[in-house]
Amino acid sequence: MLLFKGENGQGKSNLLEAIYLLAIAKSARASTDRELVRKQSISADTYSRVAAEVDRNGDSLRLQVDFQSRLTDPSNTEQDGEDDSPSYTDSITVQKYFRVNGAPRRASGLIGQLNAVMFSADDLDLIYGSPSVRRRYLDILISQLDPGYLRSLQRYQRIVQQRNHLLKSLRVGSAMPAELEFWDEELIVEGSCIMARRITTVGRLSEVAGPIHWRLSGKGEALEVIYRPNVALTGDATAESLARDIRGAIEDRRQRETAQGVTVSGPHRDDLQVLVDGLDAGAYASRGQARTAVLALKLAEADYLKEQRGDEPVILLDDVLSELDAGRRAQVLEHLGAYQQTFITTTDLGPIEGRFLSEMQGSLVVNGHVEPMGPDLAVQDGPSKEGLKG
Repeated sequence: MLLFKGENGQGKSNLLEAIYLLAIAKSARASTDRELVRKQSISADTYSRVAAEVDRNGDSLRLQVDFQSRLTDPSNTEQDGEDDSPSYTDSITVQKYFRVNGAPRRASGLIGQLNAVMFSADDLDLIYGSPSVRRRYLDILISQLDPGYLRSLQRYQRIVQQRNHLLKSLRVGSAMPAELEFWDEELIVEGSCIMARRITTVGRLSEVAGPIHWRLSGKGEALEVIYRPNVALTGDATAESLARDIRGAIEDRRQRETAQGVTVSGPHRDDLQVLVDGLDAGAYASRGQARTAVLALKLAEADYLKEQRGDEPVILLDDVLSELDAGRRAQVLEHLGAYQQTFITTTDLGPIEGRFLSEMQGSLVVNGHVEPMGPDLAVQDGPSKEGLKG
């Protein structure tokens, strides 16, 4: 295990975010690519790079993500001021490019090369957050395993956008109902494939997470994860049966869709439900129960990736150990001790038992720089003068 210790704001989370970016081609936190580049580094015709050498089943891969800044409004050359007028950096866009072993790739060509599981303080949103958070979690998991799923997801998102545009035109009378037929069929084809893969994944994820949660809870509480589609299922989870169900939902909701101008049937409206002892965790679980459920889900995610790929994902724990009691902290570290590469960030070594510290390789993170710590982490309480030199 690799431990990175540092005060808040020193760059520990940025390190883990960079690794996760190489796995899923997106930030775990930022909503736009521009937010990933430091403000001081944003200027016209500059670039930033995240890259790593990855050893996967004996094969060496170089993964690389480049961020290119470009000036979109040459007339705005004023630097940031104190008034409300647009600043110089407001005229700059950031574009993202991917390479694998030096060859240009699309995002879909990068995703899945490096599997990773991220644990962070925001994970409680999986329980208390909106359905979109849970769908994103599920989509990231499956996309790391199945490039075909990712392509279907990308096509489906474009179909929904085009279909919504047409529905708005129908609402104002500038399009004919027959024009929807093509987009209906496209949505049914891609949507049924997405739903079938999600249902299979959630079923197995629930099986793996259940025993993990049983141990973590310390109370023998049962965990179940259920996929909740927004269309009524009348048969099994095959793509053919799901296609019939989506088609029926579209026909039943045609008038509603036209009135609202949006697509209301399909996997973009589905949800993932977490049950603890048969009760919806989002409505009834305490924060302690919710945190335990999330930990079980994340540990199950790691085990599922390993099971499906035959190699281990990289584990990323971003300052979450201090939020756990000693028992759960020990169980999590024992479980993750079986993985070859685990990155852990913390502001304080105190909560981590000496028996785990003795197996960790430690580094200090200070102002964005990484410095090695001494070999015996169990007796270290903070950065030494020697550790900060250079």
